[in-house]
Amino acid sequence: MRDGDAVNIVTSARSFLHSQVRSMVGSLVWVGEGRWSADDLAGALARAAEPPAARSPAGRLYLVRVDY
Repeated sequence: MRDGDAVNIVTSARSFLHSQVRSMVGSLVWVGEGRWSADDLAGALARAAEPPAARSPAGRLYLVRVDY
């Protein structure tokens, strides 16, 4: 969801792999920048690829809540 110039991505899961959210956000940024097409993203998801270069900087991600 957008909040002015910021784009908020809300994720929820029972658990996450190390750097999984950074990879998801980084991949979406690549699509938004035109570096990847939607098909490139679909292919990466199908291969369960985690390209290190597609990671979002950690300083821009915030943990808001943890539920147990």
